[in-house]
Amino acid sequence: MGAREIVDSVIAKMFYTGGLSFHFANNPYYARAFKSASQLLGYVPPSYNALRTTLLQKEKSNIENLLEPIKKTWNEKGVSICSDGWSDAQRKPLINIMAVSESGPMFLKAINCEGETKDKHFIADLLINTIQEISPQKI
Repeated sequence: MGAREIVDSVIAKMFYTGGLSFHFANNPYYARAFKSASQLLGYVPPSYNALRTTLLQKEKSNIENLLEPIKKTWNEKGVSICSDGWSDAQRKPLINIMAVSESGPMFLKAINCEGETKDKHFIADLLINTIQEISPQKI
């Protein structure tokens, strides 16, 4: 087996043993990651702990920085808070909280509502808490 076939086989095994969806191969960062890594002699991919701690925190900070200009428009133009209920793949009931403004929608959080009665009081409390977190003056 040639070098390319060996690498392809290892990547395929990563998908099969990790339970990755084949759609992951369509992610633009998938090919970009391999192209970037191939430029670094002796590159070792990030560890489990690095992926779930420092790299995750860095990406979260990056996303927050990207969202900051949108959030700043809320001071001038205002923002609406919306919710939507659904069930995840494990059939856990979730409620998504989103902010919608002239700049577009923004996901804020998902709340696991397992064991909760999702009545008007429960949902009102979720929305009120979110309004308090954002600032009632912006709503």
